Amino acid sequence: MLKPYKSSDFKLLENWVTDAELLLQFSGTDFSYPLTEQQIQDYQDTYPDRHLYIGYTLEKLPFAFGEIIPQESGYPRLARILVGEPALRGQGLGRYFIQMLLEESKRLYNTSIVELFTWVKNYAAIRCYESVGFKFLTEKSKTMIHKGISYDIHKMVFISSPDNI
Repeated sequence: MLKPYKSSDFKLLENWVTDAELLLQFSGTDFSYPLTEQQIQDYQDTYPDRHLYIGYTLEKLPFAFGEIIPQESGYPRLARILVGEPALRGQGLGRYFIQMLLEESKRLYNTSIVELFTWVKNYAAIRCYESVGFKFLTEKSKTMIHKGISYDIHKMVFISSPDNI
């Protein structure tokens, strides 16, 4: 189940984002560690058209955070995806969460194409995205530099067909 993020959900994020490296991996340089409720509120105030979500298991346990961003191209982009609950990682819930975000993207934007950016060395996330049907575009999209370290960021695209959503 997917529910819109509310400020009362912040404690979940606070508990899930346990270090600066994890925050950088899932959010890029938009937030700084330690993550605060004010940072999330400021982000939502700055980008009111973006949709933040919390993912829940079938047993109604919160386990993930993610975002759907509208783009000028008309194709939404998934971002800030985190399977946050450590005890629930490695059980296929990331795939389940991505599928819910894809369905929500289709509902919101009536599109069969969804994009995302990923750090090329985020192997677990890439395996998850590929298992749902995302494919890499051939060219590097951009380079993120944080504290003097360069991170190659690549775009992936999902094109729905009757078989994959």
